[in-house]
Amino acid sequence: MSDDPVMVERWSAMAGVHRRIEARIEQDLRRYVGLGAREFCALSVLRRGTWTDKGPLHLGELAVAVGLSPSATSRLVARLEVQGLITLRTSPADRRSVEIELTGAAHATVLAGTSVLHRAVTDAVSRLDAEGAVDEYLLRYLHGESRDTGTSG
Repeated sequence: MSDDPVMVERWSAMAGVHRRIEARIEQDLRRYVGLGAREFCALSVLRRGTWTDKGPLHLGELAVAVGLSPSATSRLVARLEVQGLITLRTSPADRRSVEIELTGAAHATVLAGTSVLHRAVTDAVSRLDAEGAVDEYLLRYLHGESRDTGTSG
């Protein structure tokens, strides 16, 4: 194992950048869509499940996908149901399971939230760029340039 201070520094910078971008996403989603990042993530996961023709997702599958405990996922699902964004039903295949489906309002919310998310990330990265807050390597990564151009640092 090697001691690579540059890698540790980049990791630390990336963690800081992630926190700033995540805070901006949370703020903008709440302001423009009325949801927090976890709720938006859950709706996005449920929508992707619909796109793949997998059908309704079960509560346990959603918990794994959004990285929450089953009890935290149950609370999140209850909030989304109260807002009219999802419906719940007992699975006909396994009466012990609960299936979750998006409502029409949820599909519109995900579309609106996706543009808010994109704008929040783009603006946050632009601010970091203008502030000189991150090194060139990390900045290229944030701009979507996947290959190292041969520079080291």
